[in-house]
Amino acid sequence: MSGRAAVIEQICPVSCEGLSLPGILSLPLGGPSRLGVIVLVGGPQYRIGAHRFFVSLARQLAGHGAAVLRFDHRGMGDAPGEAAGFEHLDPEINAAIDALQQACPTVERVLLWGLCDGASAALLHARLGDARVAGLLLANPWVRSERSLAQARTRHYYPARLASADFWRRLLSGQVRWSSLRGALGALRGASRRAASQEARGDFRTGMREGLTRFEGRVLCLLSGADLTAQEFVETLREPAWAALGSRPGFSLQWLDGADHTFSDPEHRAAALNLSAQWLQDFLAPAATSCASPSVDPAVI
Repeated sequence: MSGRAAVIEQICPVSCEGLSLPGILSLPLGGPSRLGVIVLVGGPQYRIGAHRFFVSLARQLAGHGAAVLRFDHRGMGDAPGEAAGFEHLDPEINAAIDALQQACPTVERVLLWGLCDGASAALLHARLGDARVAGLLLANPWVRSERSLAQARTRHYYPARLASADFWRRLLSGQVRWSSLRGALGALRGASRRAASQEARGDFRTGMREGLTRFEGRVLCLLSGADLTAQEFVETLREPAWAALGSRPGFSLQWLDGADHTFSDPEHRAAALNLSAQWLQDFLAPAATSCASPSVDPAVI
């Protein structure tokens, strides 16, 4: 049983293309759930996450009635194999859903909770029309392109610098050159032209947009106010090809002012966990019928 949360945890391997990926399943202590959550980690992280965030997240959501599975992607953490990259996680997501439903057959609907490129992988998976997936929570989705990075820096980074007394002190003392700012603005103009051709080639951002277009469930974007990746996602939503998607039914944005990319500050971490639990409540079905309780391994992490 885990710490303060009223949950039960057990080892739950995820079988993917001949490999066994280590996973941990967190379940409500009060009984089985009809709702499951798959946690998709982002970047070079594994199932525990920075600041043990994914551990806290799984226990928080399980404490509110969901069956939650977090696992190591191929080539990450304790998982064997070669890292496939977030653009190619569909086999792992399918395998994780299968593993969760096999471990808890009462689960009827699944939500995907993704951070950074884990959120991007969730949107890419949405292209497949997986009827088991009812909702997406996308935390600081990764949409990096030359244009989005330049726009985010120009709209958010440079204005903050120009409002800084330290910036002006360094400028007047010759430590900062105006040429650096002019160069960045010139790069923005050039990046806009290059990004247009990049979009036309069909990069991963096109796949994410397709996933958001096709997905019929509810989508919540949890964005950190002090995170450049989150700012890039907002800039992407302003692009003509994306603009209509930001106002589609069931799509919403939730900002955490001052939060960084991984919610490292305790106050922001608590806020992210609480918002995730509130999001979960929208999907919870009536109490499920009873089934056998899982075994408990107090050593699982």
